[in-house]
Amino acid sequence: MSNEDMVGAGYEGGVGVEGGAGYEGGVEAAAARGLGELAGSVEGGAIPYDRLVAGGRRRLRRRRLLTSGAVAVLVAAVVGGGTALGGLERGLGRGAGAVEVAAASSVTAAAPASAPVAAAPTVAVRDPFTPIRTMVGHGTAAGRQWQAWTALWPATATKEDAFRQAQLIWEDRHTAIPQLPKTTQTDIDRGWHPDLDLVNLYLTVDGKRQVDDTVHDTPAPGTPGADSTTGSISPSGSMLGFKGGEMGTAPVVIAAARPDVAKIVVTWDNGGSTEAVPVTVGDSPTRWYAIAKKPGAQADTYTYYGADGAVLSSEVSWFRSS
Repeated sequence: MSNEDMVGAGYEGGVGVEGGAGYEGGVEAAAARGLGELAGSVEGGAIPYDRLVAGGRRRLRRRRLLTSGAVAVLVAAVVGGGTALGGLERGLGRGAGAVEVAAASSVTAAAPASAPVAAAPTVAVRDPFTPIRTMVGHGTAAGRQWQAWTALWPATATKEDAFRQAQLIWEDRHTAIPQLPKTTQTDIDRGWHPDLDLVNLYLTVDGKRQVDDTVHDTPAPGTPGADSTTGSISPSGSMLGFKGGEMGTAPVVIAAARPDVAKIVVTWDNGGSTEAVPVTVGDSPTRWYAIAKKPGAQADTYTYYGADGAVLSSEVSWFRSS
């Protein structure tokens, strides 16, 4: 029996009780039996017992090292993918929750193939047939809750798509404005532009969409003038709440703001002020805000501030004629 056979027999004999007394005892006993058999077959000379035992123990240690190394790799895999595995385990009971956990985790290459791997961030596709709705202001007027909304319709690539989009916009608005005329192909031929988004501004009062609304165009991302900080501070907007008398003496201005505008403050001629912060709408570089008129007051100043607190412009154009 070779040294390797002897140690192998002892190793295999101790596998079943790894970590217990039988593990070491089995090895030593097997080694002694093997040495006895080998001694009977040796012709003359001293039996190299010490070297045989040392060699057998070296092999045993090597096998243990390899075994513990494999365990270490397995542990590393579990620890490395621990968050993702935890997410998968929780996901068995939570459904979509597993996706949220995995997406927020950094999964290493050591993680098992079955672990959910976080997907690379993706940029949302601009769908010209699905509006992005954003509330840009809210408040109370005569005891009623009002909200100012924008519905951003991304720019279309062709006139055919623009006409289809126009039909969808009409359907969206027609619910609140039954008399609204449909957009014709002639309207599209005259006014369509591939670099312009359309933004529908409207109000809700106590959760119901009101009849007074308007549609504006604004530069699409990446087009000339989209990020401009020159020209009009408030390039477009409307005062809503008149047509159906929804807001009474407190109509609401919904207006765009240049990218460098951080805050708008209106002071009133009978005292007090109202502030608004422009809100980002989808991926559009144009932000929007809303301010309701103070009943019985006129605007004294209408001031735009930059992020550093500097005054960018001051005017009284809004609310003066109402």
